[in-house]
Amino acid sequence: MNKKSLVTIQILDLFGCPISKAQYEVKNQRTGQVIAAGATNASGCIVEISRDKGTALDVYIKSMFNGLMVKVQSFVMSRDRMLVKITSPKVMIDLKTLLNQGGNGQYKRKTHVVKKDETLFEIAQKNHTTVRALECLNKIDDPNKIIVGQVIKLPVNIPATGNNSHQEKAKQTTQQRTQPSASSTKTKAPQTPPVRPSSTTPQKKQEEGIFGANFGSKVLDQVNELYEEGKKTLNEATNAASKILTVDDRSQEGGTPKADAPNLCKTNPQCISSGKSELIREVNIRLAGFGGALPTDEFTELTAKCIKQFQRDYMGVPETGKICGSVLVALDKFYEEYPVAGFMGKAACNCGKCSGFGNGNMGIPSGSNKANEYPGLHRSLIWILKAINFYLKNEFKEKKIEVAYIESGYRCIENNKKHGRATVNHMGLALDIHFNKDGKRTREVNDMEFIRKEIMIKKMGASENRELNKIYLEPKVFNSGAQGATTWVHFDVTKFSTIYFNGNIFQKTIVELNGVKMLALVNTMKAPSVLSCGGGVSTPKLHDTIMDELVLSNDDIIDIMKVTETEVIKFKTEKYFTDQAAGVVDTIMNRAKSGVWGNSVRSVVNADRQFSKITGPKSLDPYGSVEKMPISHVSIRIRNFVNNYLIERANGKLSIIGENLNYANKYYSDAKNRKAWVDKFHDEAVKKGMILGNGTAIHAHGTTTELRNKMPKPFKIVLPQDFKGI
Repeated sequence: MNKKSLVTIQILDLFGCPISKAQYEVKNQRTGQVIAAGATNASGCIVEISRDKGTALDVYIKSMFNGLMVKVQSFVMSRDRMLVKITSPKVMIDLKTLLNQGGNGQYKRKTHVVKKDETLFEIAQKNHTTVRALECLNKIDDPNKIIVGQVIKLPVNIPATGNNSHQEKAKQTTQQRTQPSASSTKTKAPQTPPVRPSSTTPQKKQEEGIFGANFGSKVLDQVNELYEEGKKTLNEATNAASKILTVDDRSQEGGTPKADAPNLCKTNPQCISSGKSELIREVNIRLAGFGGALPTDEFTELTAKCIKQFQRDYMGVPETGKICGSVLVALDKFYEEYPVAGFMGKAACNCGKCSGFGNGNMGIPSGSNKANEYPGLHRSLIWILKAINFYLKNEFKEKKIEVAYIESGYRCIENNKKHGRATVNHMGLALDIHFNKDGKRTREVNDMEFIRKEIMIKKMGASENRELNKIYLEPKVFNSGAQGATTWVHFDVTKFSTIYFNGNIFQKTIVELNGVKMLALVNTMKAPSVLSCGGGVSTPKLHDTIMDELVLSNDDIIDIMKVTETEVIKFKTEKYFTDQAAGVVDTIMNRAKSGVWGNSVRSVVNADRQFSKITGPKSLDPYGSVEKMPISHVSIRIRNFVNNYLIERANGKLSIIGENLNYANKYYSDAKNRKAWVDKFHDEAVKKGMILGNGTAIHAHGTTTELRNKMPKPFKIVLPQDFKGI
């Protein structure tokens, strides 16, 4: 019997096109040893790998966003011959400029010549585009470094043709669900020929991209032929799937011709431009900060306007004003790039007499108004805050202003009584935000006015007058002459119609305020066709062969929070903080599965001299055990992050450090340890992109030589039932 297995692995993009020159690593899952590394060939394939059957492999691809090697698939070499196709969350589009000079047409060259004292931002404004789009189109690394006479290419607006209406599944007719669009043209890449099972072997469901049926010795030759034929098909599919039609586009004034790539929505018009559904509502909620979208389940003219603004300002692509796969992917990317966990320390009421979000009292007289204690914060508030953060960090980054934190969030009726207030909008409908400038709190009225006028009024349609269905801004001076918001920015949604206060719009935890990922929502609604319009990507899932689990209790989660609080540097830069915190959380869980420090979270975190402030040397004044550390010593920032991150891990998010068990900081290690192992460990972490943090405040992650055979196999995280956070 053959004990060896031979595998060919192909990396595909979202549209099924092979990705060439993708940097990969293939590791032995048990030992962590790299057994193949390099760049994929023109067919997106890596070198053939031969190993003993039963060998588990992990496939890593270099991320296009942060340069780290990210694990994208795990599988077991269980057959004599295997073909494995892995879809990467990338899109590979190869556009070739046509050199046919042709005759002059009506098209005028879309370029701009830089003049003296012009900035890229001014050029973008004059030409109704964005700095982000110009940077991408012209490959500009630094928008502040453009020179007089430089020719700046301007984007061409190519509208999509899809105009589908989206309704809840229960409202659709059978005909609507099954009838193909008349304007849709679908081309399928060649498929690997199916294998007919033997008459004595029950047919088994095949894993996607893998020959998963069990074959008898009589058909071994057939399997080998299919393997070779499958490899050939992979190569042939490259030519069939990667071609994109181009259209001649002439300049009226002569010069270099242009080439337009047809908008991908034209070939598969699944774009949504009308209808009523929860998907549309969720898009509207998340676009509150991009034009003032209202949280309705109906696709309105305002919805289209806000989508266009999001496409223009965040995505840097031609505006369509329609919901498609690329918009949903971008919304999920925006979700991750602009977290709010670090701002939420004072989001809940601190009166001590309510749950943090009132006691449910409604219609209570308060001054000239009636107070309603809504059951949480209005979700639109959080997405407005994310958009403020985005605009400050991008279009207006030269101002060097950034969101610091929520100074005042929920204030219940008891809180009002305690402070002699009669206001009612802070009961779930308002936020007061403080800002930093050059890293320090700014109280400058001019800074607050800039945020109100240039961002919230111009970008979000907000108003300093109370207008129906508009975001309200408290001015620096009220019409009465009384002082308003001078050193902070107050915004609220009190004037939204009451229909926008229904359902699940009020939430308490960060996870619930953010909402689920758009792609997960699409999959839940069983309406994935929209993802094909513009390149939707499915949320990565743990491989079917991963059967192991780590079940966490509430006490385990509290222990993880405590240790993370003592180990992580409280960076002001959110990415440094979240990456380092994720590394600590993942290390604790990996150790619990390894068994080296015991088989529970409690035994891991109480292991002698492993976490310095828990059971470290006496010179560090440790708590002595995790039980002795009060939960009150855990900051809101850490608590919120751990809650959010564990829920994401339970939903399939991969560990940021793989299955590694150790981390160290050479800048704070003694000379003996540095020489013995830390320096070498650090250098290996640098090569693998496993340095989390910044400057000397870093954690270098990896696994020491003697523990590599103890690294756990990939495992699922199981949280307490209906876990929403602690």
